[in-house]
Amino acid sequence: MESGFPPSIPPSSNPGNSQRPSWLPSIGGNQSRPNEDNDVLDIGQLLSLLKRRAVVILGVTTVVATAAAAKGKLDPTYRATLQILTRPVTAENQVVSSLPQALREEQRSPSGSARGYDDTKLRLLTSPTLVDPVVDQLKGKYPDVSYGSIVKGLQVKPVGETDIFEVHYIDSSSERVKDILDALGKRYIDYALQDRLADTKKGITFIDEQLKPLKDQVSYWQGKLQSFRQQNTFFDPESQSRELSDQMANFRRQRLENEVQLKQSMGLYQELQNEIERSPSDRTATLALRQSETYRQLLGQLLALDTRIAEQGSIYEAGSEDMQILRDNRTKLMPLLEREAERVREEVASQVRDYAERDRALRKTEDELAQRIKNLSNIAREYTDIQRELKVATDNLDQFLAKRSALDIDAGQRQTPWEIVTPIISPELASLQTNLLLGGVLGLVLGIISAVIVDRMSNVFHTPQEIKKASKLPLLGIIPFNQELAAVGESPTAASLFQPNRILLAANHPNALVTLPFLESFRLLQTNLRLLNADRPVRSISISSPTPQDGKSTTATYLAQAAASMGQRVLLVDTELRYPQLHSRFGLSNAQGLSDLVASHGDPQAFIQVSPLNDQIHVLTAGQSTTDPITLLSSPYMQEVMEQLQERYDLVIYDTPPLAGLSDAHLVAAKTDGLLLVARVGKTNRDAYEHVMETLNFLPTKVFGVVANDSRKVPSNLYTSYYLDSNNSPPNTPISTPVGSR
Repeated sequence: MESGFPPSIPPSSNPGNSQRPSWLPSIGGNQSRPNEDNDVLDIGQLLSLLKRRAVVILGVTTVVATAAAAKGKLDPTYRATLQILTRPVTAENQVVSSLPQALREEQRSPSGSARGYDDTKLRLLTSPTLVDPVVDQLKGKYPDVSYGSIVKGLQVKPVGETDIFEVHYIDSSSERVKDILDALGKRYIDYALQDRLADTKKGITFIDEQLKPLKDQVSYWQGKLQSFRQQNTFFDPESQSRELSDQMANFRRQRLENEVQLKQSMGLYQELQNEIERSPSDRTATLALRQSETYRQLLGQLLALDTRIAEQGSIYEAGSEDMQILRDNRTKLMPLLEREAERVREEVASQVRDYAERDRALRKTEDELAQRIKNLSNIAREYTDIQRELKVATDNLDQFLAKRSALDIDAGQRQTPWEIVTPIISPELASLQTNLLLGGVLGLVLGIISAVIVDRMSNVFHTPQEIKKASKLPLLGIIPFNQELAAVGESPTAASLFQPNRILLAANHPNALVTLPFLESFRLLQTNLRLLNADRPVRSISISSPTPQDGKSTTATYLAQAAASMGQRVLLVDTELRYPQLHSRFGLSNAQGLSDLVASHGDPQAFIQVSPLNDQIHVLTAGQSTTDPITLLSSPYMQEVMEQLQERYDLVIYDTPPLAGLSDAHLVAAKTDGLLLVARVGKTNRDAYEHVMETLNFLPTKVFGVVANDSRKVPSNLYTSYYLDSNNSPPNTPISTPVGSR
């Protein structure tokens, strides 16, 4: 149940003509029309509509389907079908399956389809080219047969993505259907064979035209390859390229070794040059000089003479004969040593020149090999291009030759490429099933349309949600449909039904399971009204409805009993001065009531009666009928009486006349805390309801919310299954206290 209110509600000031509380829904001139989107039919509404009008839909569907079936039986038509396979296993298929992939792709149709037929060929099957021979064949047996009559009942369509297509034929004569379909099947098979042979001949002619250019092309590239090999004196550029690369690596290795030796020789020459420039006595034998045996001997002799001269110099005088001999020998030895050193230097210089010359020769050879490798890559590219062109030409020639062989095989056989896989079965009566199916579909559509029209013409609300949507007000309560309402509402047992539910069930009260959801809905409505403002409870309520028979008086009666069962002192006032009803519901006298009280300015307590159903409920009946109730209800004393009553009772409920066309309810509601609007599902007129809502937009009347009465969508098992649960023991709660909830 939706209350539609926030948990904390600010208090209002004056219950009479106070300003509208901020927590109440806005009813004013700026509010959009409440029915502005009621004409939109969503999925949920449509499903509810179909459920409500199932009888109308079923009736219309049955009538239309029956009429269609009767027409099909009176005017019968017969239908037969045959299926044709367009790609059976033939010699050509077996040959083609062994060909390369590229050639097999050429076997496909121009449209790229792998099937044995295409859309153009299917259209050709209904053309005069194929149908006219069948007409000529059947003219003797059926004089009225013609191309138009056959095509009218003929239908050719593929079976999914398979190589099979179906041929359907419909006619009023079963024998005629069988004969025409049999003749068409034979004609299609003959046509397929002729078409295949014609295609084969065309293929052979085309291939023959292409073979000579292909052979010439192969010969051309073979000659060009031979000339190229002779011109470049090799057969395989790859092997020659590897040979040149090996030579190039060998020469590079030799050059690197020669560079090492050249550098060593140049270093040795420079070292020798520096050594020669020094004096003989200061020289040290370098690597090159040490390798010369003569130089080593001369240098040894020189050193030995220098030693003897040093030794004799300490014994003899410098001018002695011995000293002079030693010096002469040394002088003779020096030129020999110099000549030997020069000879060694020239020998090392010669090695340097040899290594340098070898380096230049190796570098030149490397350059020549690099150029040859570069030229060879261009030659190899040309060689590869020639080989590729030759291979393409050879492959094309081989494929055409294989295709020519396959077509020769196919041209020599007479096996049909199509075959009938499903022969003609006895024609079946198609009109009855077809008409029944179409009639059912059409009847269902017409039934739904009729249901929508009938539902729209009823112009009433069908669900509580429609009522809430049309008013844009909170839905404070949903009162379920109760088939025992009359008995419960007018009997003295009504008060006893507002005992705690478990005590009521434990006592096996008559109609307890039926009335539980009904009575519980009023307890919930009373709870929602009490929670509208926690700081200042609602003390007076006006209850009205757009039209008569919407259940406002019933709602007022049971709301009073629900409030009384919760411990409140309740006064129920009947302001329906034209057609009073409350006194009969409670079994009270209507000799004196509200009209007499206001007219006589009497004491209200003298006119109030105690309900025989519950001493917590007091009733102020309408009293004697009057022709001018507006004067009484709008009088100052009426307002004074209402203020006194509100001070004396916990809750005052005013049962007012309907709102449509009358102002009585507006006068009373303006002096209470607010108005509770009751609308009846399946009864309240939409136009009247919308008119009332438009009127409330321009009045300062406070509207608490709306109550949807007589709803048939509240499942009673939600209540009874809870209270009948054996695991929940009934509480010892006094009758006058509210029922606890989970």
